[in-house]
Amino acid sequence: MTRYAIIGTGSRARMYIDALLGTFADAGELVAWCEPNPGRLDRYDELVATAKPGAPLPARYLPADLETMIATERVDRVILTSPDHTHADLAARALTAGADVVVEKPLTTDLPGCERITAAVAATGRSLVLTFNYRYAPRNGALKDVIDSGRIGTVTSVHFEWALDTAHGADYFRRWHRDRANSGGLLVHKASHHFDLVNWWLADTPAWVFAAGDLRFYGRDNALARGLPARPARGTVDPPTRDPFALDLRTDPELRRLY
Repeated sequence: MTRYAIIGTGSRARMYIDALLGTFADAGELVAWCEPNPGRLDRYDELVATAKPGAPLPARYLPADLETMIATERVDRVILTSPDHTHADLAARALTAGADVVVEKPLTTDLPGCERITAAVAATGRSLVLTFNYRYAPRNGALKDVIDSGRIGTVTSVHFEWALDTAHGADYFRRWHRDRANSGGLLVHKASHHFDLVNWWLADTPAWVFAAGDLRFYGRDNALARGLPARPARGTVDPPTRDPFALDLRTDPELRRLY
């Protein structure tokens, strides 16, 4: 049994927790949490207790104690689902402490962070897997098969657009995502999926890249230009705001427990 620890237990962690408690319960054991928010751990402890009645709950550690956790709990592999800007430090430390790493995309938010992680992989010889779940969408796998088969010949040009609806798009301007220092902005946090898909489909990487971007839809000035009223104060209000981009965490039991 591979011994796993999860670092960062927001909503993104749930898919990995469910996998270790369900489909892959015979191959992996969740032995530790690394998380500063005890309320979240209370919620996820409930999931563990329900799936494995009577089994010991994962041990709790703070991020400052990552190395101690890996040694004490004999962790083979950590799953890193913390905010993007923390990836470089936590991944490099986990590798150096003797654990393999599975890290949610993006790898991190800047070039120095990428270099720190790749240096740790080189120095330790340990495994780091960067996850891109879009590769497993049936349509994306089907396109990969078509290109690899040669049925459409040599691909010489790719035009790829991805338009987010407001329900999905607005989510990247809430909480920690909205600060570029934390997420790298949409070009890093979200578009890394799409760069990965094109590179994977073509089995290639770009020789050079250029880009242009602008804030054309979200933001105060754009909202006012569309005739929307001034935004209400941030936070939860009663009665609920009519702001079309607001998310009332109280209406979802799972989000309420985590946030």
